Amino acid sequence: MKKIVASVGLVALGAAAAHAQYAPGLSPQETSKSWALSASLRGFYDDNYLTLPKSIPDPTGAPGFVRGARSSFGIEVTPSVSFNHSVEDTLLSASYVYDLHYYEDHSVTDQTHQFNAKLDHEFSERYKIQLNESFVIAQEPTVLDQSVIASPLRTEGNNVRNTASADFTAVLTRLFDIHLGYANTVYAYQEHESDIPFGLVEPSRSALLDRMDQLGTVDLRWKALPSTTGVFGYQYEHLDYTSPEYIIYPDPGVTRGYHSAVRNEDSHFAFVGVDESFTPDLNGSIRAGMQYVDYYNAHHSDVSPYVDASLTYQYMPQSSAQVGVKHVHNATDVAGLPGTPPVLDEESTAAYLSISHRVTSRFTVSALGQAQFSTFNGGGSGFDGRGEDFFIGGVNLAYHFTQWMTGEAGYNYNKLNSDLADRAYTRNQVYIGVRATY
Repeated sequence: MKKIVASVGLVALGAAAAHAQYAPGLSPQETSKSWALSASLRGFYDDNYLTLPKSIPDPTGAPGFVRGARSSFGIEVTPSVSFNHSVEDTLLSASYVYDLHYYEDHSVTDQTHQFNAKLDHEFSERYKIQLNESFVIAQEPTVLDQSVIASPLRTEGNNVRNTASADFTAVLTRLFDIHLGYANTVYAYQEHESDIPFGLVEPSRSALLDRMDQLGTVDLRWKALPSTTGVFGYQYEHLDYTSPEYIIYPDPGVTRGYHSAVRNEDSHFAFVGVDESFTPDLNGSIRAGMQYVDYYNAHHSDVSPYVDASLTYQYMPQSSAQVGVKHVHNATDVAGLPGTPPVLDEESTAAYLSISHRVTSRFTVSALGQAQFSTFNGGGSGFDGRGEDFFIGGVNLAYHFTQWMTGEAGYNYNKLNSDLADRAYTRNQVYIGVRATY
């Protein structure tokens, strides 16, 4: 729920220029100023900030269970800055958000850094390119993962996710465009094998989740009608796990071990789709097809459906709703047990709904809900075909006292249901605070 918890009212504002501005996706308000500063201060209560079950097995190896979930009051401080510069054919935007959570319990502190940058450039009426950069250091799963969640658990440390992408579009004829895209995402978790407490035999977060994900896209777009565009496309994805550590440790003479590279995979996507503008305020997009996954180091392959669809509705001025669903293979932090083949990944369906409603000129209500249903692929009879369901929900109330000052209050909910032992948890968060923007 970090998308709501850490919301700071960061508004991207564009620079006014003497000539016409190139500002795709920006409102007149967002092009009225080239920079913005914002800061929020909140008090909160979190009844399970470690994302643990109520009780867990004693980590010393003694029989029985010990307390798992811990609650805490705390303070959140979130300064941010954004910048936009727009000229006739180019838009450059960048933003940085720093988020500090101080938990009174055990004086725990989480620090999150989020940097985003975008360059839109039109070479001519026929050719344009978009470059994007997103860099994150975080602990919360919904910040580290952008859509489908690989790990629903909070992870201590300075964990990094960096995504860089480039998208090029060329107009071939009056009816056909071609789109070429490339995205590179790197994950690097701080915890390594040497950080695991002595006596525990379990893989580190680095072994489970460090990876480089490269995705190439080519699709042909057919302007069937003024409001309808057909899409015929192909994607190639290469997922390379970068840690040299074991995800399943060997027992010499009894069982073999597996390094993280056993999960490396190549995926091929073939899909068709439609982009539809039902009205100026209602737009939809769908991509549907098949995904073929080759786990070449594990000598295994899989074929599954692929879906990525969304619908956006601007139903009132400054009020909008978006709904979407995605079905795809994704990484997981579950590895399996000694004596069995490893869990290779999971197949997930993630659906979301977000609403932002301007009740009055001063009062805004925002809500977000997401449900992810995942099934493990591999790992033997104890894991293969078993699943997890992860639910996220939240509501944010914002009252604008002045143009510069806003009061906020909200509630966030996370719940993990799992077929595996000692993973399921429930988390509730409430907060209240103020936000200043200039």
